[in-house]
Amino acid sequence: MKLSRRSFLAAGTAFSLAGCCGGQDVVRSAGHGGRPRLKIGVLSDIHVTKRENAGTFEKALRWFAEQGVDGVLVAGDLGTKGTIDEIEVVAETWYKVFPGDKANDGRHVERLFLLGNHDVDGFVSKASWPKRQTPSREEAEKTCLAFHREETWKRLFNEQYRQIVVKKVKGYTFVLNSWVSRELHEKDILEDFWKGFAPTVDPDMPFFYCQHPHPRDTCSAGYLLGGAFWHGGWDDGTSTRLLSSHPNCIALSGHSHYPIDDERAIWQGDFTSVNCGCARGFAFTFPGRENGHAVTDMKSGAVFQMPPIDIKRIRQGMLMEVFDDSVVFHRREFVYDQTLGPDWVVPLGRGAARPYAFEPRRLASQPPQFAEGASVDVVDRPDGKNRKGESCAQVVVAFPSAAGERVFDYEVSAEVRIADFVRTVASKRVFSPDAFLGAAQDGGKVTCVFAKSELPMGRGVRFVVRPFNCWGKGGEPIASEFTGTQKS
Repeated sequence: MKLSRRSFLAAGTAFSLAGCCGGQDVVRSAGHGGRPRLKIGVLSDIHVTKRENAGTFEKALRWFAEQGVDGVLVAGDLGTKGTIDEIEVVAETWYKVFPGDKANDGRHVERLFLLGNHDVDGFVSKASWPKRQTPSREEAEKTCLAFHREETWKRLFNEQYRQIVVKKVKGYTFVLNSWVSRELHEKDILEDFWKGFAPTVDPDMPFFYCQHPHPRDTCSAGYLLGGAFWHGGWDDGTSTRLLSSHPNCIALSGHSHYPIDDERAIWQGDFTSVNCGCARGFAFTFPGRENGHAVTDMKSGAVFQMPPIDIKRIRQGMLMEVFDDSVVFHRREFVYDQTLGPDWVVPLGRGAARPYAFEPRRLASQPPQFAEGASVDVVDRPDGKNRKGESCAQVVVAFPSAAGERVFDYEVSAEVRIADFVRTVASKRVFSPDAFLGAAQDGGKVTCVFAKSELPMGRGVRFVVRPFNCWGKGGEPIASEFTGTQKS
């Protein structure tokens, strides 16, 4: 995808350059004042449950190894059901790539693992277990990590387990804060810990605070741009309040399964907050999209005419490089092994610019646009089925992908002509089928489906399509011709 000059400038001053090593991209940074002082592989939500599905985790680790990382962060949800055998496979996969915590050249590679909600409370999550049959409490106490964290961590990783661990990697501080079990009514010690930790922070050095959920009201929080607050309950705001006194803090988190090709996955305010993405499992999307996958949609009882886009093709992660003057995030997907977008370049130093604040980026963004001559096709599907599998007559609206700044979603509206004016009678939002892949993959046909019953009978209908970027700015629309009258 061709990037506009505005997109280039908004991304910072440097991009990753590709070379070749073992058939995979090798990231080489330029324009950051020399070689990076620190390289960290960044993942979250790897959701390893058995050897058969540890492949993406292993693939990511091997790519990180080729980049010469000094450590690998996994920001929670190592497993899914919260069983000990899941963590055993995680450890087995790690040591397969980094035996003895060492790279092939003998360098130490720091393991920066923390636990998420699935790791400590997965034993009560019905969605995580086959046929939704969670184990009895007696069985869980024998097989689940929540009851054996200390001995399991010591046995597998040869280090003591604590809820909050501070590690140093080449002089840079990482605070790893594991999920506190709600099911076991554990006490969150973050506030007490911070009283002792905060005075030790060097304000001239970046440090990295890592927890599973995004700090409240930071990255991937679309509601900050004026929408409804719809994804609370993951973080009570304590971390945001504590980190707000540290402009040199970069918070790294996961949990949401929201994609990191969305530019709202990095946020800057009093500190910097970055969504680490989802390495395996399935994607969640913002609510209300006809082919989306949102918890609030599932609970609403709404009937959608389209199945979700292939939510299992989210395999995302990052390589983080720390320079004297900046921290650079290279976003990557591990399906086709492509970059997800321009690098995020976070300036460092007292009084450094904050280029990733939401509102200035929204104002500076340019809406995506359809190519000249793009058209909208409309086809009747009399034997269609909705997401519930119920038979119904449908209308399929198809159109090409737009270009420019990357499209977040498309608005498709049905309009009817009434006497001397045109009225919108139905409107939907849809994602492209490859929305979570690299921009090079996201250029095919997009469809939106209406039930015939959603459209008025006896009037001609046309469909108007408009592309939107993640900041809510819409490009110029394209439209079909008015169709004939709609019949039940």
